[in-house]
Amino acid sequence: MNSTTGAMQRGDEAQPQHEAPKTDGRGTQTNIMMDPDPSGHKFGTFSGVFRPTILTILGVMMYLREGWVVGNAGLLGAAMVIIACYVITGATALSISSITTNMRVGSGGVFSIISQSLGLEVGGAVGVPLYLAQGLSAALYMQGIVETWMYMFPNHPQILVTLAIFAVCFGLSVTSTKLAFRVQVVVMVGVVAALASMIMGLKVHPVNPNPILIGDFPEGGFSVLFAVFFPASTGILVGSSLSGTLKNPRKSIPRGTLAAWFLSGSVYLGLAVWYALLGTPEQLRDTQTIFAVEAAFDGRIVLIGIISSCFSATLSSLVAAPQVLQALSSYRIVPFHQTFEKLHKNEPRNATLLTAGLAFVCLLAGDLNTLASILTMFFLVIYFTINLVLFIEQRLKMLSFRPTFSIPSFVPIFGATACLVAIMLISPLTGLVAIAFAVGIYAYLDHKQLETPWETVHSGIFASIANWAAKKVFHTRASYRRSWKPDLLVPVQRSTQLEGYYRIIYALTKPRGSIQVLGILGDQTRYRESQETELRSLVNDFQNEDLFSTCAVIDSNDFLGSLCACISVTRGAFFKPNTIFTSIENRTEEELQRIVDLARENEMGVMFLAFHPESGLGRERTVNLWVRDQSPDWHLGLKLSNLDYAVLMSYQLKVNWQAKARMLTVVKDPGHVEMADRFIRNLLEYARMPGDIEVLAKAGNFSDFLIEAPRADLNIMGLSDKVDKQAMENLVRATQGSCLFVLDSSYASALA
Repeated sequence: MNSTTGAMQRGDEAQPQHEAPKTDGRGTQTNIMMDPDPSGHKFGTFSGVFRPTILTILGVMMYLREGWVVGNAGLLGAAMVIIACYVITGATALSISSITTNMRVGSGGVFSIISQSLGLEVGGAVGVPLYLAQGLSAALYMQGIVETWMYMFPNHPQILVTLAIFAVCFGLSVTSTKLAFRVQVVVMVGVVAALASMIMGLKVHPVNPNPILIGDFPEGGFSVLFAVFFPASTGILVGSSLSGTLKNPRKSIPRGTLAAWFLSGSVYLGLAVWYALLGTPEQLRDTQTIFAVEAAFDGRIVLIGIISSCFSATLSSLVAAPQVLQALSSYRIVPFHQTFEKLHKNEPRNATLLTAGLAFVCLLAGDLNTLASILTMFFLVIYFTINLVLFIEQRLKMLSFRPTFSIPSFVPIFGATACLVAIMLISPLTGLVAIAFAVGIYAYLDHKQLETPWETVHSGIFASIANWAAKKVFHTRASYRRSWKPDLLVPVQRSTQLEGYYRIIYALTKPRGSIQVLGILGDQTRYRESQETELRSLVNDFQNEDLFSTCAVIDSNDFLGSLCACISVTRGAFFKPNTIFTSIENRTEEELQRIVDLARENEMGVMFLAFHPESGLGRERTVNLWVRDQSPDWHLGLKLSNLDYAVLMSYQLKVNWQAKARMLTVVKDPGHVEMADRFIRNLLEYARMPGDIEVLAKAGNFSDFLIEAPRADLNIMGLSDKVDKQAMENLVRATQGSCLFVLDSSYASALA
């Protein structure tokens, strides 16, 4: 027997299995590699996420509108506005961080995330408003620069100032993404200097000993202030929108986004106190540049700071928005997609030109408050969708949903609910228009019948809600890798066999797998009725454990013929089994070979259980996963070489048994040990396996290593297409423990 993941029979090495290249849905070949791009053109957490995010958030609203909010609402009222904004964006930041640790985030950020979960139609319905919102954001920040410049130089012609500011921002953004990021280094110094000057103002200027805690809201109620101020906290999507430029989006987006969210929220709350202590409500409402008047040293430092901050935020938006448009165009979601999906020197030049045009028109047509209110509606709809996506993924509890950053279900529920409440409070009519806009885009894209080039959770959703959804699942062109779960077909000839398998089957399928028991009871079987009763009783026990399970009984003396007939019948069923599970005990090598052949003919996987005659499953506390020597080609791709079942089942057992797990391999060439160790560790990371799994990679003889290796209650090993029962029995003796031999189907993927 060639082992697996596996163990080698008699020391023979199996050749690695190869898979046909994947396509992107348009016939273009794609090579799904797990290693991050080593190119120096990619950015890390600080420069690619934290810095552009924090500089976008700490922008125009902090200087030109936060004092106005304090002047209207008072210190506590302003704090409530800020907290309301940050609670919504915080829940969304947590949701987007959790989602990004469960998938490979491509170019387009939020569009990529939602599309991978709910399909291109929903992704486009959110991606288009996201692109427009980021284009409007660029106009908002440029408007802030214009207002500040006109305060410093009131005699300058405003139209010329506007054109000059637009020209500089557009020129930098269209030149190079890398150049735009480098400019942010200088900008960040200006922002820090401005904040320091403002804080020092507390020592230079007289402080109001009795600041107004709750204001009279003379220029607008709470909802108006919220609508105007909410864009101050919406920069949390900048990092995810730049996912295509990041070295490791899965790690950088959560870390950078949450760090920027926390720091910016602290700054906003601190500055609310600063405004309340240094200005009267009338001054704060009437003097939008009070931050410069009450700062220490030269107030121009703060003015330079606001220009720097708004300039940086403008660049971030002008860089992020084209990335979204280019991603939308690459999947033919927007008109003229052939033009906007093109890259010029690895930059979305055409998309940047359109974004700049959109921002310029909005800059000329709107004022700061109007732009802010429109942005608020767009972002609330986007944030609602992000939280809804995570909630759906959590509720489906599919095996493919294993985020390395997990959050409780109440977070996305609260985030989505808060977004809806905010929309209704601000303007129900405007909110309905924004939602109708997104729904209209979805209807248009659904009519286009886009072909999603990756697996989504559609199948899991439809399978979970109702019978009618099964028809839609049947018509999707999906491999179901993301929604794959262990659906076992368990053929038995006696109820005692199922009783012996009970605990291991339960551990392999909980919580969302299924069990279909096939009782093959010969017409000469003694106590047939009692056997059937006991089988159904055991199946009921599975159902009581909240596992979907069924039982069918056949009167036949032909075990293999009955199994073949059952598989043929279930091929047209919706809840059809995907794996044959049985024991090698009392089965000849020919019977086991026929089972493997049946599985291959019907695109099913196989699990052969070999109990140790004395220890059985032991204490159900340790699991060893054996990885076959793949030297010299230790390649990690989306489809593994007969490793997917082994990895997924070891995960199931580790979680359900709360077991200690190991991954082991032995290579003949000592020079390949480092490659094998790196392969296993990368596999553990990209498969989102728990971090406490022990890795053992050794050089030597496989048979000797079996004896030296730490014992386990269960060893998971690979099964080749050619069955060798004697080799399996030898492995049980050598490992001194029970063994589970697995053969992958074509649908399971540990990296999906």
